[in-house]
Amino acid sequence: MKINLALRGSRFVALAEELADRFRDRAAGFDERGEFPHRNIDELRESGYLALTVPEELGGLGGDLTDMVVTQERLAAGCGSTALVVNMHLSMAGQLARAWRGTGNERAEELLRGAADGTVFLAGATAEPGHALVRSTGSKAVRVDGGYLVSGKKTFGTGTAVATHLTSMAVYEDHPDGPQVLVFRIPADAPGLTVMTGTWHTSGMRATCSDNVELHDVEVPDDAVSLQFPEGHLDGTLLQTLWGWAMPSFGAVYLGIAVGALEECVRDAQRRGWQHRAFAQTTIAECEVLVEAARAVIARTAEEVMGNSLWTALGVQEGMARVMTAKLVGTNNAVSIVDRVVQLVGSPALKAGSLYDRAQRDVRAGTMHPYSNADAQELISSTALGLPVAPINPPITTELATAADIVPRAAN
Repeated sequence: MKINLALRGSRFVALAEELADRFRDRAAGFDERGEFPHRNIDELRESGYLALTVPEELGGLGGDLTDMVVTQERLAAGCGSTALVVNMHLSMAGQLARAWRGTGNERAEELLRGAADGTVFLAGATAEPGHALVRSTGSKAVRVDGGYLVSGKKTFGTGTAVATHLTSMAVYEDHPDGPQVLVFRIPADAPGLTVMTGTWHTSGMRATCSDNVELHDVEVPDDAVSLQFPEGHLDGTLLQTLWGWAMPSFGAVYLGIAVGALEECVRDAQRRGWQHRAFAQTTIAECEVLVEAARAVIARTAEEVMGNSLWTALGVQEGMARVMTAKLVGTNNAVSIVDRVVQLVGSPALKAGSLYDRAQRDVRAGTMHPYSNADAQELISSTALGLPVAPINPPITTELATAADIVPRAAN
């Protein structure tokens, strides 16, 4: 079904649709070559899309998470890899914007103005083998005058091909209150930081080029540390930031890939004259219901994040379970949609390099993308059963800028 353009989150859809139309024709080539889509990123920058979640008063479009999940779905319908790369940047810019509205932090303002003019691209290097839940990390921080020296190995460096700044994590074990996880942001060209180009060899989301990142005694000044929390805890501030923004928007990206395949399937059915075939009608109806169900959960969760109720009315673990549900529903419904589409389309879906072939591979990456299906189901079921999964560290502040504080602006 079409996105209801009368809804608030739909105000930037036309921009995303225009870009997706251009990216669709290039997606197969980038995927086949495993090549990072530099041309697409350049066009996103030129169009102003990279400033989607930057406040208007700092030169951006003034969108928030409710806008982001809708526009990212549409962008992913054109090129899933491009949408996932830019998702990291938009999410982090949105988190920074929300913090800036409450604090007026000069460092945050500088980064946001750079995101608005295209000179700043934000990405993350947090995940590690065995530490996908980000309650701990194998990277270590050693205290020195004025900051820390950090060493470690990171995976899933999505966006590192163009990033100017990376967010990462390390454990400072010698803290007087016990081991603390430090969250920090550093320049991507910091001495000792190396992007291990060529380490991304996958069957899905190939063009993201999410290469590994290694840190060897990287200097992290005290003022680059944005958050610290006790190792092994569910952190409320991470719910407000990393998890709250990433999980619904990841779900939207993978759903968008499936929507792109479904739209092509509908066109194929019409070209073949299958409009009145029972199997075609049933399959398309089932897919439409799966799309709308996922959209509803993702949109509701985005509203909860922007309205603060996710951690004030529900508590941190319940809030975590809800954002994971949005991602789980988005990604798993995407797989179900694409599987149905392939059954209807038949043998053309097996053609290497086709939109259907790429969609089959790309949506399955979503079920493993942290939180994976297994990790999310454990959290969701434990929460329903009243079982704590980890000690809770409450958020630093509960009253962040809400969606009502952001002045709407129509996309140009």
